[in-house]
Amino acid sequence: MQTFDDVLCCVIRSAEITPRQLAPSECQSPTGQRCKLCHAVNLDYTAELKLKNEALQKFWSSLKISLPLASLIPSPLGRYYRTTTKRKVFHERGSIRLGLISPNEEGGPFDVVQCAIEPTEHAAIYRQIQESIVKPYAKRLAEELNYVVIKGNYREQTIIFNVQEMAALRAANTLSKTLTKRFPAIVGLFVYEDSTSPQYYLGATNQSKQPKFKKLFGKPEIFQRVLGRHFLSSPLSFSQINQSIIEKMIRSAVELLEPKKQSRFYDLYCGYGLFALCLSEHAASVVGVEISPSSIESAIANARRQKVPNARFIRSNIDVESIGRVMKNSQPDDVVLLDPPRNGTAEGVIECIAARKPARVLHIFCEIDLIPKEMKRWEKSGYKAARAIPFDMFPGTATMETMILLEPKIA
Repeated sequence: MQTFDDVLCCVIRSAEITPRQLAPSECQSPTGQRCKLCHAVNLDYTAELKLKNEALQKFWSSLKISLPLASLIPSPLGRYYRTTTKRKVFHERGSIRLGLISPNEEGGPFDVVQCAIEPTEHAAIYRQIQESIVKPYAKRLAEELNYVVIKGNYREQTIIFNVQEMAALRAANTLSKTLTKRFPAIVGLFVYEDSTSPQYYLGATNQSKQPKFKKLFGKPEIFQRVLGRHFLSSPLSFSQINQSIIEKMIRSAVELLEPKKQSRFYDLYCGYGLFALCLSEHAASVVGVEISPSSIESAIANARRQKVPNARFIRSNIDVESIGRVMKNSQPDDVVLLDPPRNGTAEGVIECIAARKPARVLHIFCEIDLIPKEMKRWEKSGYKAARAIPFDMFPGTATMETMILLEPKIA
């Protein structure tokens, strides 16, 4: 079966798009070479939305799911939207380069001057870091660097140096002073140790353990304001990279799940409590479950800060055992949201949730190609899809978030 990326590329090719006129330095290297890592290099956002919608409907039709797919919900920011960005550090023939890499983390670096889906402030920060790490004082830091990561919101940035060893702290401190003096919007700077030559910029080997992580400067947490609520999260917590569309997703979750005042709301893979706390006023109680220690600590602190008395957060892996334990007292009016990582749910999780017979389940897919496999599991477990809504969380790419509302089949 074709992937959605295959379908989208086919639709774009058949449209005979003339590559758009780039702004100076946009989507290109210092020598003028065009970036090939996303569709923003050739398409403006209006054209991209039209082609994505066409590709989505074709792809959805091929899945043979007996449910219409809603039109793609556009991102309020179609370009320059990413609040989390990264550069991999490449050591080549004695030189040190920061570069973009392909979505599957393969291939060599692309030295982009200004990426069209990243804020302009990020490009300036990366340029300063590139200039600094080739200086003699930063030699040890440069040798240890795996990635440079920027996280934050649209006004503030937090920098994370992913390093092989913490031995380069002195050079990192010096660079920290240079960066914070030049860029007042940098409000925090951290060093994260990962000696595994990681494929992922903040590791992914064992999320249940706290890694070696040291603050060099500034605020210990990242701030986000959503629907009037203030959230603080550890820089190690998972956070959506497109903050401009998050409020749309939360409002849709409330509309689809329709929690009642007597309902319990289960938020699985809850992160730092975003959905759980935003939906807490609509339910009798909320229970959030997450494996990451830093995320659960942030969720508990956010509930306390927001004075949400009906929220409880549990640190646990999400598997058959934990679902059975967490949902053992579930009631017919209860609702569930699960937002698993890209590789989907563990074996038995869908089946165990369905066995508890919640009134509604909202399954959020960040990998659209997983939908057929996971939907078969829901169907076999007695649930049917009632609505499907895609959100353009990642403009410029073939990735999106898809909300599928599931309800019990009528006997």
